Amino acid sequence: MIKFWFEKIQKPIIGLAPMHGFTKSEFRLLCRQSGADVVYSEMVASEGIIRRAPKVMEMLDICKEERPVVIQIFGNNPESMAKAARIIEEEIKPDGIDINFGCPVQKAGKQGFGAIQLNNPEKAAEIVMAVSKVLKTTPLSVKIRFPSKNIEDTINFVEVIKKAGAKLVAIHGRTLTQKYRGQADWEHIQKVKDSFPDFPILGNGDIRSLDDLKKNIGSLDGVLVGRAAKIRPAVFQELRVIK
Repeated sequence: MIKFWFEKIQKPIIGLAPMHGFTKSEFRLLCRQSGADVVYSEMVASEGIIRRAPKVMEMLDICKEERPVVIQIFGNNPESMAKAARIIEEEIKPDGIDINFGCPVQKAGKQGFGAIQLNNPEKAAEIVMAVSKVLKTTPLSVKIRFPSKNIEDTINFVEVIKKAGAKLVAIHGRTLTQKYRGQADWEHIQKVKDSFPDFPILGNGDIRSLDDLKKNIGSLDGVLVGRAAKIRPAVFQELRVIK
């Protein structure tokens, strides 16, 4: 039986979060060399992949030294997302494909993708199901924020996309309206994990040091590190001490 990338890594997983305009191949490789267990690409437009726009296709470039690497895609059309995922699986062959339901920028919301999609779990599930159905061997993961500060809303969203075919979920500990203000709510993330003890869940938000990681990891399967890695890729060496 094929093991997915997240099943091969000693827990907790310490990964590089997707960051728009930043987590390109060179930076991903640097973070892998610094100790990251897995790296995510910046979010790539599904419509651009289908059209094979040159600049978009360049964003899909990976090298073997980066692996395991997860390609993150975004969009609001289930058919287009599925087509893009098939192209990625067949031609790029990453270790995983991830759907972005977490981008908080206003431009994303106006175009109907990113964290705005948290408001419509059923439509999000349609996208997850469409992508999941076309993938043959590549695991599908999803990155989200909190739909609201109500923990039950997050639990419901995770339940819906899990049933639709997601194999792993990463949760950023803020709502759409918070963007990057305030502190990430790791208690909220942990309570979601408590509802899905056997389902892989990674936390994300404000992990800057080993102390942050020890304080927040709880029973989570791992964390994704974003802004701290931008400043100091060597943060992964420090975090790996927890293993």
